[in-house]
Amino acid sequence: MTAAYVMTYDNLVADIINYMERDDAEFVAQIPALIGLAESAIASELKTLLQLIVVETNILAAQDILEKPTRWRKTVSMKVNGKPILIRSQDYVAQYQSESDPGQPKYYAEYDYNNWAIAPVPDASYPVEIIYYSLVQPLDTANQTNLFTQQCPQAMLFGALLQAQGYLKAIDKLPIWKTYYTDSLSALKKEDNSRRIDRNTTVQEP
Repeated sequence: MTAAYVMTYDNLVADIINYMERDDAEFVAQIPALIGLAESAIASELKTLLQLIVVETNILAAQDILEKPTRWRKTVSMKVNGKPILIRSQDYVAQYQSESDPGQPKYYAEYDYNNWAIAPVPDASYPVEIIYYSLVQPLDTANQTNLFTQQCPQAMLFGALLQAQGYLKAIDKLPIWKTYYTDSLSALKKEDNSRRIDRNTTVQEP
């Protein structure tokens, strides 16, 4: 009995070599970069339920800066003590911090890529729930699978092959692999949208 196909980094590299019919050292050395570029392209295209992470933590009294979770990409929502808090500009939050009394946080801002600013400054420790889109652990020889190889192997393969055509300047073949790539992403997005509804409700897209 033949085992089911499971994409790994190693067999993705082998598939790229086979599809491209190129096994020269220069091209093979470029494959890790092509895979990395495909991962980045997919990540920029997709924001699905598969990438959503929920983290529960605490913010301490007098803590006006909250560190973002590992592999954070984009914030979806934040609650403090079970109550949603609102995103505002960094200037708004900084002014609110300086002019308001300490209390339960109401607002947050993007302080920098790794941190949020919180206002008002907490007067006690509060539980925080954060929902965010995560970055996917990149593939390499030590990390053979990730979310993309498990959930959208077609997009990984077609995306890497699309990058390979660009690297080889095979302009005439770019539209072919671009179509395969975009069709695979569209199918994944359609499947993800189906998870957001049941027979009684629908979700309005923003």
